[in-house]
Amino acid sequence: MPDSLPSTLSSGLPSDLQQDPKNDLLTDLRAALHASQRDDPLLPLLAHRLTAFTVASGSADRLDSWIALQDWTREGVRIHTGAGDEGAKLASGDTIRLRLLLHALEECAPVRSRVQGAMAALFAEADACGLLAEAGMPSDRGFLAEASGRLWAKVLPEPRDTQDLCQFVRRCYRNDSQVARFQRWPAELFHRLIEAVMPPAGSPAWAALRQSVSDAIRLLCARVEAQGLAPKLRSRSHTVPVVESPFFRLARAADGLLAAWSDPHAPAAVEWPAAIAACRSEMAEIHRQVGGEGVSVDIVFSLDVLDRCLMRLELLGSILSSPPGLERATLTHRLLSRLVVHVHQARSLRALAGSNLHLLHRRIVERSSETGEHYIARDRSEYRHLLLAAAGGGVLTVGTTAGKLLAHELHLSDFPQGLVYGLNYAISFLILHHLHLVLATKQPAMTAATLATILREQRGSGRLDDIVDRIARICHSQLAAAAGNVIVVALGALAFTTLWELTFSSTFLDHDAAEKTYASFSPLNSGTVFFAALTGVILWSSSLVGGWLDNWSAWHRIPQGIADHPLGVRLGRARMERWGGVWRRNIAAWGSNISLGFMLGMTPAFGHFLGLPLDVRHVTLSTGMLFTACGSLHDNWYGNGFFLLAIAGIFTMFVLNLGVSFTLSLWTALRALEIPAADVRDLLRRLGVRMLTHPGDFILPPKTPMKGHDL
Repeated sequence: MPDSLPSTLSSGLPSDLQQDPKNDLLTDLRAALHASQRDDPLLPLLAHRLTAFTVASGSADRLDSWIALQDWTREGVRIHTGAGDEGAKLASGDTIRLRLLLHALEECAPVRSRVQGAMAALFAEADACGLLAEAGMPSDRGFLAEASGRLWAKVLPEPRDTQDLCQFVRRCYRNDSQVARFQRWPAELFHRLIEAVMPPAGSPAWAALRQSVSDAIRLLCARVEAQGLAPKLRSRSHTVPVVESPFFRLARAADGLLAAWSDPHAPAAVEWPAAIAACRSEMAEIHRQVGGEGVSVDIVFSLDVLDRCLMRLELLGSILSSPPGLERATLTHRLLSRLVVHVHQARSLRALAGSNLHLLHRRIVERSSETGEHYIARDRSEYRHLLLAAAGGGVLTVGTTAGKLLAHELHLSDFPQGLVYGLNYAISFLILHHLHLVLATKQPAMTAATLATILREQRGSGRLDDIVDRIARICHSQLAAAAGNVIVVALGALAFTTLWELTFSSTFLDHDAAEKTYASFSPLNSGTVFFAALTGVILWSSSLVGGWLDNWSAWHRIPQGIADHPLGVRLGRARMERWGGVWRRNIAAWGSNISLGFMLGMTPAFGHFLGLPLDVRHVTLSTGMLFTACGSLHDNWYGNGFFLLAIAGIFTMFVLNLGVSFTLSLWTALRALEIPAADVRDLLRRLGVRMLTHPGDFILPPKTPMKGHDL
């Protein structure tokens, strides 16, 4: 034991306690503790915090003093070194103050009695029903209303509502580290805390707590019934009468649970676990039907409410059914950990956005992954087909480039100029889609979603090796598409400028415009690097738009609506069904292509409006512009430094367009599908080994598909 009080501890010790060691509560503690602990420098500090809690005159002061005591247990680290010292068994320095508190209460009955009396007064004046039934439950106010409410809660002063245990929990755990620390508490430590601070069994405080628990269970069951029997979920559940729905029957099972809890002689609540399981089964059916359609924020909200209510009811039922002891304390700690997390997240804007958009984003990723499989070549035959489709995409991009350069000569104001550019791009991308041609920069967002879906669904010892094979296929497919686009658009641009000059006896671009095009692509003295990365973000964003629109169409059953439209009487039902099928197959591509075209076209205009130097650098379009400029110059355009810098810029665009788009798409897909980080790390390790040992697999495909690895 240290002979003197460390400065870091004495600085927090009140002067009256330093001068008066005979404080009543401190005297009781020293009398009860082991001789080696009586001079512990932390003991006066602990006595001061306990005294403040036990002598507090009102609810607000009692809550404040308990929070101060709890904060004190999180501070400092002290290591006991005395041989045979009982305190040495209290565990690591991370919880040394907390364990000192527990040890003092367990050894000193008078102090424990005073603390339990203060805790009884605290719970007798507070209502735990709101904490158990409402804390952390998704709000039905709508996303914008809830977000604005949380924002105001962060900036406005908060009154001390002594009846609100939600506020009490929020004040006890104010940041992520405090929440995480409580979650890491050992079960035996929490059990000891409950035994030490909670009032005896005969205290009136327990009657109030029991009533709060009963009310909370009934409120949670009522909310499950309201959400589960709402039309939006009932139409996607099993077709049964309302009285036979598990959501309706749950409240009746809760009556049996509460009766068994309040009366030891009542029969055990055997129906409760089955009732919870039936609700879970019904939710699985809803998820299955939603998976075949689309999802909306309303569906996400209802499913999230049901999941949280059932999880909380399941834990409460387990607590009520278990005998007093370590098992019940473990379950109680698990419930409180969830409540602490939910109360902490209830003021977080980030958590609100995540909870509302997670399932919707997941569905978008799944739909994108279905499209991504079409961009992966499995053998040499599919590789040649992909090259041919990419070459066709390059030819069409020559016309897109020419249209963009001609539109530039119109010298319109920013907004109409951006619209013309966007319309040119959008029409070109739509033609590419309907002719089944390939544009390399559209692949990464789709193939990344496919990869994340495979990583989630594949199982078995060889799953990661299989995924590495698929990544190799993605790489050589991407290289094939990019090579086909870039080479053909370059040759096509030179051929186009030659034909233009032969036809009109003038170059397509004048000398100054051509040299300006050269300079604008340099990665050293222009914004090419930033603009190429920004274009990658735009490519990723367009894939989200397409996925969202596809999900929206499926949710509102637009294809079925087209097939059943009254015009079918005049035009023929078969034709309307065919049009509905066309809509279903193409709506995602229409959304992504049109949004991509207008985002590329409007970004420079939007930047100019804001006074920001924004532009886009799309590798295929920029290659077409570069070689259009080359074809408009009669001197040695391919041997000067400007051309070499521009080629370096094209390579930079290739890396950043595809790399940024793929990285963002893969990252969001991994988060949406909840892929474990350990799987990602193991995959990266195996991928590195494969690239070092067989680099050719990432450049050219095998002659025949690998057995067992078909997509």
